[in-house]
Amino acid sequence: MIEALSAIAQTLSDLASAASSTSGPSGPPDSVVPGAGGAGPTSFSSTLKGALDRLDGTIASANNAAKAFASGNRDIPLSDVMVSMEQANLALQMAANVRDKVVAAYSNVMNMQV
Repeated sequence: MIEALSAIAQTLSDLASAASSTSGPSGPPDSVVPGAGGAGPTSFSSTLKGALDRLDGTIASANNAAKAFASGNRDIPLSDVMVSMEQANLALQMAANVRDKVVAAYSNVMNMQV
């Protein structure tokens, strides 16, 4: 859960810094904007790819823990498996909610009259 929250916080800070640094349309959608924390320039697509990679890693980790427990590995307690599965579930729900918000925002922008 803490990993998901830190991933959310990092993504939000990246998006906030990207939004505050742009004052209007200044280039293509993947143009480079300053990143958060002085880590160098990042683009929206690289931030999105990083978030999806973290989501994929969380799901893969939960899946591996469940497979190991199901195969009889006694080093992994059931509580750890359940926590990792819930973390993956929450991360996936968050990604679906973010996707829905992005699609809604895109629809609103496309329906604006010029």
